[in-house]
Amino acid sequence: MGRGRAALLAALIATGCAPQGVPRPGSAAESRLEPRVLARPSPPPRGSLPVAVVFPTAGRHALSGQQSLHGARLAAEDLNRSGGVGGRPIALLEYETGSYFLDARAAATLAAEAGALAIVGSNSSDLSMAIAEAAEAQGVVQVSNVSTAQDLTVDPASGKPRAFVFRMCATDVLIGELLAAFARDRLAATRAAVLYEVGRTYSSRLARSFVDGFQDATAGRRVAEFFYLSQEIDFRPQLRDVRAFDPDVVFVPGSFTDATLIASQAKTLGLSATLLGADGWSNPLLFKHGGPARAAYFVDHCAPPAGFNERYRQVFGQETHGCRAALAYDAVGVVAQGLRAIGPLLETDLLERLAATRRRLRDAVAREDFMGLTGRVRFDSIGTRRRGMAVVEVLPDSQRPPSTRLFSWVGAR
Repeated sequence: MGRGRAALLAALIATGCAPQGVPRPGSAAESRLEPRVLARPSPPPRGSLPVAVVFPTAGRHALSGQQSLHGARLAAEDLNRSGGVGGRPIALLEYETGSYFLDARAAATLAAEAGALAIVGSNSSDLSMAIAEAAEAQGVVQVSNVSTAQDLTVDPASGKPRAFVFRMCATDVLIGELLAAFARDRLAATRAAVLYEVGRTYSSRLARSFVDGFQDATAGRRVAEFFYLSQEIDFRPQLRDVRAFDPDVVFVPGSFTDATLIASQAKTLGLSATLLGADGWSNPLLFKHGGPARAAYFVDHCAPPAGFNERYRQVFGQETHGCRAALAYDAVGVVAQGLRAIGPLLETDLLERLAATRRRLRDAVAREDFMGLTGRVRFDSIGTRRRGMAVVEVLPDSQRPPSTRLFSWVGAR
């Protein structure tokens, strides 16, 4: 392993955010058969409205899972401080899990059996899809804060929308389309290279969407595609080919670890094209161990209000790092708004008529249109939030780590 990669991975492991495919010391193999539900809540107090949250606090998704859990806790705290919903407090049933899909599915099943009105989670598409299977089967509303897989809200067997599954963010396909529009319209790019991880659905789907949205021979726009394999650390052969193509922009729809290595190696090869990324770049370690010579851009799902970031820092002693906590906050808010819409609930609505109450909540969530912490919240016909994306500019500095700032928005807000 190269010295730069080794240093970066050591930093990632220390902060709990090792990338996909990089085993953490002592972690269980991803082929294990026994689910890990690390913490299970006590039964909800009588008179409360039980809402489950399912997030990983161990394994490769642990850091963003903890941030998501913190955001959900802040939302419940605010709701209950203001009187709850219809005079009833929100009881947050916290299920902390490992980072394997079996863990998320098991926790979702437990939450449904415990009488949860809804499930908030998760922070990764593979975990959210596992929750979706249980939520749809049990007729429980699921609201994911950050999961971009196109097929999360659609049953792969039937091709029909999953009635109970919602997400607070855009899909891979939309992200690629919006980035292509940004490259065309804001950067005036006519030549684009795409360097993606073949075999990883997230990366390849983003790449395909960007290519389809950018290339147009009649308008003089051309795209060249290049790929790499999982765990690859030397990108210079591909980057030499990219340099020969002479692009205006290079789209790297991979993890922040890959983006950091690619940026550093591109700089040594004299490749001066503007680098673009997707939400996989949203991490405090982006470019901390080497970055591009000029400003780079990536899209994220929100621009968290400064007041929220400051409160999060004071309460939890750490930075929010992106949108996961803010979107989890709004995901709990979505459930609360739905509960307000269906009106006062009796104890029988939470017990004998629980299935009917869950269906009413699902219908209310589907109709929602309100202003949340991260802006307007409303869903399309397949449960995906209709929302533009924030363009984040990463400004290089040879004297200190790069800084980021909100540059613009793309798509309808």
